[in-house]
Amino acid sequence: MELWDDYEATYRERTAGSEAAFERLQEDVPAGVASTYRAWDPYPFVVDRAEGPYLYDVDGNEYLDFDMNNGAAMVGHAHPTVTEAASDQLHDGTLFTHPHELLGEAASALKERWSMMDKVRFTNSGTESTMHAMRIARAYSGRDTVLKIEGAYHGVHDYALISKATPEGQVGHPKRPNKVIESDGIPEKTAETVEVAPFNDLDAVESILEDHVNEIGALIVEPIVLAKGVTQPYDDFLQGLRELCDEYGIVYIFDEVKTGVKVAPGGAAEYYDVEPDLVTLAKSIGGNFPVGAFGGREEVMSVIEDGTAHYGTYNGNPLVARAVETVLNDVLTGEAYDHVNRLGQRLADGYEEIMADHGIEGHVENVNSIGMVLFTDEPVENYRDYLEHIDVEFHENYWFGMLNQGVLPHPHDASQQWTISVQHEEEHIDEHLDAFENIAPRLADEQA
Repeated sequence: MELWDDYEATYRERTAGSEAAFERLQEDVPAGVASTYRAWDPYPFVVDRAEGPYLYDVDGNEYLDFDMNNGAAMVGHAHPTVTEAASDQLHDGTLFTHPHELLGEAASALKERWSMMDKVRFTNSGTESTMHAMRIARAYSGRDTVLKIEGAYHGVHDYALISKATPEGQVGHPKRPNKVIESDGIPEKTAETVEVAPFNDLDAVESILEDHVNEIGALIVEPIVLAKGVTQPYDDFLQGLRELCDEYGIVYIFDEVKTGVKVAPGGAAEYYDVEPDLVTLAKSIGGNFPVGAFGGREEVMSVIEDGTAHYGTYNGNPLVARAVETVLNDVLTGEAYDHVNRLGQRLADGYEEIMADHGIEGHVENVNSIGMVLFTDEPVENYRDYLEHIDVEFHENYWFGMLNQGVLPHPHDASQQWTISVQHEEEHIDEHLDAFENIAPRLADEQA
């Protein structure tokens, strides 16, 4: 507690203006935030502006940002190329509820990156993308049940908020996770059309499919479970799921809202060389504009033309279509990927070296632009490993220790991960590591 008390006192001293601004926000906005997860103790700092790799709060503090809008900002903040394109589009209109050529240009840019993607529809968020993908998969397969992975996050529609962060005492058997609804207001009957499987266990997945043959019509998976650090697939798990989906006639959905265009130009499908039937996207495809998308094989996507609902006034509006086309064609180039991948490795190596020097138990999970330091020497291959091995309070001390030095190491909480943007440079990685070096001795004492 002594370490936390020191960090909290320093934080309060640095952010008095944020505390006052947050109190005012709570008068008008539930919990004072636009998304409930963004609130934390003692209070979140309140942002004034952002530019490049930096955030600035209302107290004038500068933060070197590796949160990057929960991973939505692989282009960084206010990237000049994206800003110029969006500014130009403002003068030509920001919403057409009629077809326009930018719609096709943005769709084509996505299709070039995902070889299995024959057709694309746009949405306004990752939640909308996964919701529609599940609906389309059900319609195509003719079956009502979706199989998801324990601990995975697929947005906040009713079918997604099941067994995302199940309390330890309610998890059930590791090969047959309990189905736990995680929000008030979701009907109990919703869980009747969702099954839950463990990550990195093909035998358990197949057993569930056998028990629900002719019921499960869709399997949705985060190819890297980014709701729990950076939990990577092992032993051809993703390819094994592809084979099971083929055997059981199931639509295979890759939720690439977080991994899409970040771990490779064609996301995790390219990185792991697996072809799903549908891919859901959002976040970094839009350069900080509110956009989502889903696409896939023509025969699956064609159900939209045959009566499966996908509507939305703002879907594929020209402003975000212009942003998507610009991000994919002009900003996230081959050189950009070489740059962020090199920086990601530099950051991961630096953490490993500092932990070794100070005797801190931990390791880094890193996939190009995405990474996370885990303060445990144990492998984390699924949700149960995360619950057992991650000390959330210890990680909170680390996070606030970094924040007080002006480095936002990743979104708040041990379950998150950092993002390297195209506007980060080597000097920013070194600044990040210097901050960790500064707090490492106290962390080592705390862990001892």
